[in-house]
Amino acid sequence: MADHIFSPPNLYPYPSSNPPPLQQQQQQQQAYPQQYAQQPAQPPFQSYQQPIQQPTHNSVYQQSHQFYQPYSQPTMSESSDAQPQQNYYQHPQQYNDVSYATPQADTAGSQPASADTSIPQGNVMSSLGAANSAAPISVAPVTSNTSVTPTVTPQASYSSHTSGSALGAEDFTQPGKLGVVDIDSFYRAKPSNGLYFGPYLRYGNIDLQTGTWYGSVMIAIESQTAPYFQIHPSTDLQQMRNIEPVKIYQFENYQFFRYNIEIQQLQGPTGQFWTYAITHNGQTFTYEFLVAGAQEREWKFMAFSCADFSLGVSEKERRELGGVGYLWEDTLAKHKQLGGLHAMLGGGDQIYADRMWPEIASLQDWLHTKGKANRQSYEWTPRLEKDLNLAYFFYYANHFDRVGIRDCLASIPNMFQIDDHDVFDGFGSYPDYMQLSNVFVNIGRIAFDFYLLFQHQTTIPILKQNPDPRDLFTVTGLGWHFVKYLGPECVVVGPDTRAERQQRSIVGEATHKEIFRRLEALPPSIKHVVIMLAVPIVYPRLTMVEHVLSGVKHTKRAINGAWNIIGKGASKVASVVGADKGTKAGFENVKKAFGKSGMMSSLVSGFGEIDLLDDLADHWTHENHALERAFLTRNLQRIARDKGVRVTFISGDVHCCGIGRFINPDSPDNYQLMYQVISSAISNVPPPSAVIRLLHNKDKLYLPEINGPKGAVTDTREEMIEFFDNDVDGSKLDLHKLLGRRNYSIGAVKSDGTMTWDLYVQSGSGTYGSSERTHKYGPLIVPPVSQPFNAQQQQPYNSYGAQQQQAVPSGIYGPDGVVQNMQSLNVK
Repeated sequence: MADHIFSPPNLYPYPSSNPPPLQQQQQQQQAYPQQYAQQPAQPPFQSYQQPIQQPTHNSVYQQSHQFYQPYSQPTMSESSDAQPQQNYYQHPQQYNDVSYATPQADTAGSQPASADTSIPQGNVMSSLGAANSAAPISVAPVTSNTSVTPTVTPQASYSSHTSGSALGAEDFTQPGKLGVVDIDSFYRAKPSNGLYFGPYLRYGNIDLQTGTWYGSVMIAIESQTAPYFQIHPSTDLQQMRNIEPVKIYQFENYQFFRYNIEIQQLQGPTGQFWTYAITHNGQTFTYEFLVAGAQEREWKFMAFSCADFSLGVSEKERRELGGVGYLWEDTLAKHKQLGGLHAMLGGGDQIYADRMWPEIASLQDWLHTKGKANRQSYEWTPRLEKDLNLAYFFYYANHFDRVGIRDCLASIPNMFQIDDHDVFDGFGSYPDYMQLSNVFVNIGRIAFDFYLLFQHQTTIPILKQNPDPRDLFTVTGLGWHFVKYLGPECVVVGPDTRAERQQRSIVGEATHKEIFRRLEALPPSIKHVVIMLAVPIVYPRLTMVEHVLSGVKHTKRAINGAWNIIGKGASKVASVVGADKGTKAGFENVKKAFGKSGMMSSLVSGFGEIDLLDDLADHWTHENHALERAFLTRNLQRIARDKGVRVTFISGDVHCCGIGRFINPDSPDNYQLMYQVISSAISNVPPPSAVIRLLHNKDKLYLPEINGPKGAVTDTREEMIEFFDNDVDGSKLDLHKLLGRRNYSIGAVKSDGTMTWDLYVQSGSGTYGSSERTHKYGPLIVPPVSQPFNAQQQQPYNSYGAQQQQAVPSGIYGPDGVVQNMQSLNVK
């Protein structure tokens, strides 16, 4: 396999004729990798650089470029007369309603993003099981809204449900507080700029051979006329060019236009700022972003998760924390201070769609339906189809338009992955009678469609008919994953850990293998692999049920010998005490410790198995996922050994921050060292201090061998490290492993191959404020692996592999020690 990314000349090509079948395209790429990799690129742009100031020095990040002249004063090579900004982007006319390209797969009108004209009757995602629902749905096709309802501005009491940024300030009204609402009028949002939602700037990839940066910008607008889009180096108007829009989707009277961007990177290690301008109805808005140099190794990127509040967070808590956008505005400040961030990594829960359950009238009947069979076979109606499409559009358009968030999305190229709240709390980990129900199947379908639309600027028909080898890929036809380069030394891997999820698996076996294959084919320049896992793979266990249930009557017999609150012991407790108030309160703390709200337990069944399965089995550390966790981690160790790359995990979900790691105590810097940065949450409320104390246990944990005995001492220890000595106010902490405050992180690749991470933790709030919004913890310094695998120097690992082949059933290991399959992974 070639050591570079395949490089067709156009990003997201839309041929006038039907493309060859996907299998044929893949065969062509495998047979002729050089032809695919060396397509002619656009001529390089002869841009020049005009530094005006050196950004503030930061000890963690060695500056890789200078801050360039902003777009408000571009260089005019032929005249010294500076014209007003709006005149720079004047043009004779905008595109008319037939001049933009439309993918052949798209259909007019308002259709689900999958472009399927009928409501699904069977399994859409592997997380919903292998069989169709017990009672297939048979209803007429429905558009999201066949007769478009005029946009209605909600009343003043509903002000939080318009765009947060349209209000000019953060609003703290609690979603769900009003109960069931009129969806047709309540779920409406007006763009803060009065014209369109967006722009959303997405990072596509870079081509290491041609030095080409790929990305796109998307907007959603109530107009058949696409806005006029221009782009140029920020210091050089002479290189301005127009980019034609591509209409990728229509929802109600909103058109989704995407502008595909290809930029030839500057040769050398210095980056360049680019400005893009969007003009519509005589109004122009300009935005600026950073493109790294072709040989620039020092990339800087921000990582976050949990970008909204959970449903149960009170208005008082929201106000005291400064609202959703408080740390987003701090991110913008760091973006400027550090001379620009090259990318933004969203680790899941970009939206919180849980509010659908108390607010959407058409879901209330299902919530009150008794009996597992009745819930599973409940009919999916045209009204449900309409309401859920409207809901997800509203959740994204409203939330992405909030103060702080909208500016980050417009100026820092983003790459996102999905987690449960992007669908709803715990999706994928429910018992079959719920996960396979018509209601869950169809909600999941709609949620994934809007996730692809808003977070990846694409649709399933586009992905299937026009696959881009640089971008999202699928193995099973369900989840969509990515492998993206951040310069010549770092690559980010983002597996979809929701679409293929089942009670006993998180990612399908075939997908694991394909990700390993792609990592094995990385070019030799790569020194770091960042694995984005929405849920932490290293996290404390709660090994004594008494920590949570102390003093609760009737529990002693049930909890004796219970090995883990997230294992069988908790199930026994639930069955004995039922809905006991004290026990339920105890489990609330457990759920907070795992970043979960237990939403469905209160809405559907009170207390019981729902608490267990959606909140606790959702984690990599749950017993159900032990084999898969070992399979993934041991294979990543093998790749790190053979390729000489350092593997680092970035995770979120749990609403607190910390640093974990896998480490060989006898050889602490070798390939087995894998750090995990937990960056959570940038907006959501942190857990209480009692929960943080609960997580600071002293368990000694080891990464098991694949199919090895539980609890056995192995060559790899897993642990949370003591990263926090003092609190943000300087006071001494007595708990050093996890910090229960809102946060985000910034990572940087250094020229010597080192990777550094800083955690930016909220130090004040919007109510009482502080001179600095965040306190920096770090840097965490992650050293590169010194060299690739050498058989003579790494003999102990060879012995380990030989021992494993003898210890596990045949078929698990192949002749070279590579794991071939996970035979028991998907067994229910």
